[in-house]
Amino acid sequence: MLPVGIFVATRWELQAVRRALPTDRVATVSGIRCYIGQSGDQLYWLIQTGVGPVAAGRVARAVLTAQAMSLVISTGFACALAPAQVGDLILGTEVFPFDLEEVGAVKGESLLCDEVVHSACVAAAQDAELVVRTGTVVSAPVVLWRAEDKRRLRQLTDATGLDMESAAIASAARGQGIPMAIMRTVSDLEDEDLPLDFNLFLGPTGWAKGLWSLVSRPSSLAELNRLRRQSRIAADRLTEWFQHYAKAGGGLRRGLR
Repeated sequence: MLPVGIFVATRWELQAVRRALPTDRVATVSGIRCYIGQSGDQLYWLIQTGVGPVAAGRVARAVLTAQAMSLVISTGFACALAPAQVGDLILGTEVFPFDLEEVGAVKGESLLCDEVVHSACVAAAQDAELVVRTGTVVSAPVVLWRAEDKRRLRQLTDATGLDMESAAIASAARGQGIPMAIMRTVSDLEDEDLPLDFNLFLGPTGWAKGLWSLVSRPSSLAELNRLRRQSRIAADRLTEWFQHYAKAGGGLRRGLR
């Protein structure tokens, strides 16, 4: 049986999924560590891509070229662009890349999520009594850390959720003819600024710039604590969903049967 490929950006998201889906071995594909486990008769691979569409696309293409999959899931945290609460689930019906930094705001090609898998994801979330928001997910090439940029993106796209990686992962999945699903939990909201510009941490000298930003703006420490609390809630809901979905009706391929 082919495995399910579960892709996350960061180690915090990876840890949240691994709490629900224990792994017992590791495969290395093009230098990428892939954690392998099993729930019932279903194998799954957990893969950390790194932050952003470039890293996510490179990792997803490498893994999916080397290993056939029955399903690809893009998961982790997201910003809610529609009314929601921290910890709510966002289940994508489609995803597209969108660059607010470009003149005129550039929209990329829309990629549809598998309808049958999406319905199974919604059913699993409802069975677990988790709050679900469904709709379009938009992937940005940079961290949108200001509320005004999030609101502008919402007005331009009418999207439900915002992340950075799902469009790139969906593109890699489509290239291999693999069904795609997006399941993310809300860690921040449309109307709130993030504590600082996290794009500072993504460059070659990112940590130095990021730390200087923290030192020069002491109030951001309290805001970081708020975001940390929200991320813990999002991580707990992520774990709950995967625990329930893995147990309900035959594992992660339930929607494809």
